[in-house]
Amino acid sequence: MDFDALIFDLDGTLWDVTEASAVGWNNSLQLLGLTKTVTGDDIRRVVGKPTPVCAEILFPEEKEYHQKILEVLGKFEEAAIRSQGGKFYDSLLETLNALARRYQLYLVSNCQRWYLDLFFELSGTRSFFKDSDCFGNSNRNKPEMLKNLKQEQGLSKPVYVGDTGLDEEAAREAGYAFIHAGYGFGKAKAPDLVIDSLQDLLKIAVKG
Repeated sequence: MDFDALIFDLDGTLWDVTEASAVGWNNSLQLLGLTKTVTGDDIRRVVGKPTPVCAEILFPEEKEYHQKILEVLGKFEEAAIRSQGGKFYDSLLETLNALARRYQLYLVSNCQRWYLDLFFELSGTRSFFKDSDCFGNSNRNKPEMLKNLKQEQGLSKPVYVGDTGLDEEAAREAGYAFIHAGYGFGKAKAPDLVIDSLQDLLKIAVKG
């Protein structure tokens, strides 16, 4: 597979903090006096979508509270992730370090800016990525972020690595090849390649 850059999704591709995120959401709901709660499985169901869309899906009957939830969610979710932690996939540091020696690496996610910064802080991987973008930073959807990155960085054969069908659709719309992280949260229809672990990318790099 011939490519000049690897662009990564975040949740379900590089890490899984859905259980901690659920705690953050529930603490936000409790503060607002709402009795509804969510589980890690609920969070996995909406992972990859912008946070406002997540609120719409998770709480369709509480529309009047969506903005208030979003206003307080950040601090509670960050506190929960810092306290409870999560899972980094497959020798994350070693894998990204090896890939960065051969390819330009980027990260594009629908998350908030604080969330992306927290991932970089906790994982120690910021130096491996040439650049990054997220919904909370640019207010663009994922296809737009990918198109913008391709243009700004002058990428000719970029590939997006993600775990959901929405990632696949975004990659196709932006003119990227797509590698499906089969170990993540979702499915893909017709990826160019499927990996069963993050370390599988090292095998591709050797062949490249």
